[in-house]
Amino acid sequence: MNRTSVLRLALSALALLTGCVTTAGSGEPEPHFSSLYADYLSNCRQCHAPGAVGATNTTEKSLDFSTQATAYASLSGNASGLSGNQQSCNSVPFLTKGNPGTSLVLAVLDAPTRSAFDLTTTPGCDTNAISDMTIKVGKAPSAAFITALKTWIQNGAAND
Repeated sequence: MNRTSVLRLALSALALLTGCVTTAGSGEPEPHFSSLYADYLSNCRQCHAPGAVGATNTTEKSLDFSTQATAYASLSGNASGLSGNQQSCNSVPFLTKGNPGTSLVLAVLDAPTRSAFDLTTTPGCDTNAISDMTIKVGKAPSAAFITALKTWIQNGAAND
């Protein structure tokens, strides 16, 4: 084995030991919060952050995407401050760890999840009450992002 091969092997082993699972140059989000935030969720701070330029009087009040830490903390809570037909979703958890289909954050970003969203505890929070806010962000999340987000939620939505 030459020196380059040994170095690559050592770096790969180090990456695995430190929890780094990102494939260099892949450009695909991984099912880890740091990757999800860097890939797409950081865009949400355009509307969901203190003093955000895109915020309106109907913007959900408890979300703060200004940093990765505040984004995770606020996603760990429940929706609040929604008005109009969206107010039915107040008190609904953004994340239901282990269950992507009942996670409001996924329903907002993914049309198939939104269409199937049905909480017996909050029946008014349905496809008609959930806003598709990707228009305000400027671009819809990629299919790879949605897959990674679903996997991350299914795996327990750790702050990783």
